[in-house]
Amino acid sequence: MKNQAGFTLIELVIVIVLLGVLSAIAVPRFVNLEDDAQKAALSATAASLTSAMNINYAECAVNNHRTAPAVPTSQCQSVSTCEGLTGAAAVVQGGTTSLSGYTITAGTIGAGNGTTLDCTIAKTGLTGETRTFTAVRAGT
Repeated sequence: MKNQAGFTLIELVIVIVLLGVLSAIAVPRFVNLEDDAQKAALSATAASLTSAMNINYAECAVNNHRTAPAVPTSQCQSVSTCEGLTGAAAVVQGGTTSLSGYTITAGTIGAGNGTTLDCTIAKTGLTGETRTFTAVRAGT
């Protein structure tokens, strides 16, 4: 009788079953990556808003907190609240766009330029997840 090399039917079935079990475990993990990406986007947006607020405050401080047209070259945006055109939207692209897809909890920053307030931001469609950014009063 000849020596035959190869796999038996039982070995092939076992390998197929193991691959099925592994894919049943791995697929749900990869499907849930969208939630992780949404959470990362929310965190990045909050961090960007904190940075933008600080950069805006620095620009305003250089110009003694005077905004255009009083100082025509000033990029200082007046910020007195967490949300809207006197808050986060003011420091995003020069105040010309809103933060669509995000909800910012209302809050008024205390009196005096340089005063800070922790504001909460949430992403539309991402339930139960919020992040905090620091708003800095400027240009007032």
